[in-house]
Amino acid sequence: MSNININVLNDYFVRYLFASSDSNVLLLDFINSTMLDSGMKTFRAVEILTPFNYKENYEDKETIVDVKCITQNGTVVIIEIQLQGNSRFPERILYYWASNYSKLLKHGEKYDALTPVIIINMLDFNLDDSDNIHSCYMIYDTLNKRLLTDHLQIHIIELIKFKYNSLKPDLNCWLKFFTMKENDDKEAIMSELVKEKPIMEEVQKRYNNFIKDRLMMNEYDKRQAYLYGNQIMLEEERRLGMEEGIKQEKYSLAKNMKKENMDLQLISRLTGLDIKEIENL
Repeated sequence: MSNININVLNDYFVRYLFASSDSNVLLLDFINSTMLDSGMKTFRAVEILTPFNYKENYEDKETIVDVKCITQNGTVVIIEIQLQGNSRFPERILYYWASNYSKLLKHGEKYDALTPVIIINMLDFNLDDSDNIHSCYMIYDTLNKRLLTDHLQIHIIELIKFKYNSLKPDLNCWLKFFTMKENDDKEAIMSELVKEKPIMEEVQKRYNNFIKDRLMMNEYDKRQAYLYGNQIMLEEERRLGMEEGIKQEKYSLAKNMKKENMDLQLISRLTGLDIKEIENL
């Protein structure tokens, strides 16, 4: 692999990898690797519904489909890369699944026209404090664990938690690729992965082709700049939110102290608020 380093989680690169006109085999292998790791049935073929366009720039879209395809039995599979998230991310996933599921039924059609929708989310952040790397969510009866329907299937892969050889072999190889760091010896890593899983040789070839293409690298750089700027804004919003929360706590504490007729100078020393701020509470 080239010495040029790119972020393999960049959604522009992921589209190129999985949604090019000749990417069906790679896409199918990744999907089936995810299915096998969670004990689900695999698929024989996929048709890409969101073909990759190297001239297309996605930086003006807040929510984007990374890759969307349909299997030979009509199941819709969506792969998304998420670099940032918060405590409301599960609701966002469910809403997004519902939005795609509802679009399957045209006006006047019966419910038997509906087919399963599977969403595979690769997260570059921790959703919770558990050790689970790959989780699969469906709808079950809480008492006897009976499955209500297989039409909802949500996979969450938390990449930060990934440790080599911690999953089934096929998905393990894919995640080893997607968790490569900037200073890693990519040549050595890919050589190891190709031995374990021959299809990774095609992944290696596509990586090299991508970084050699000036037009695609230009769009990649634009996307990276947008993602970086968005991350900075989110971090600033979180910082300001934390500061505002701390300030409100100080106001609440100062109010309670005033109710107890404590000296304003003492309240000021304890809370860090100005005397005038305390007087106006």
